[in-house]
Amino acid sequence: MPKTIIAISEENIKKGITPTKKKPKRKKVKYKKLSLKITAFQLEAMTKFCNRHKTTPVRFLKSLVQKQAAKYKAEMPISYTSANQLQLFDFEEKKADKNKGNKGKSKK
Repeated sequence: MPKTIIAISEENIKKGITPTKKKPKRKKVKYKKLSLKITAFQLEAMTKFCNRHKTTPVRFLKSLVQKQAAKYKAEMPISYTSANQLQLFDFEEKKADKNKGNKGKSKK
């Protein structure tokens, strides 16, 4: 049955009737297929775990993926350089600074 729009009037407000608002549509979730191979021992262990915890293998795997993916939701640092790499650049800058400092001084 289609929703009817109720006009706002003093009588309707007194009765407690207000106009209905439509809920915004939910964004459609996109799913991707994933296939993997596991050994017979891994399958047996997974089925035992699922039976004990009363869950399905799909829900079990999705929960594992969700836990791991949550770690990477935050943005990664812009750039990462190791300490050794920084020391290499510092060495070149120090060498250049020493050469600049000696040019203006006179030797006695």
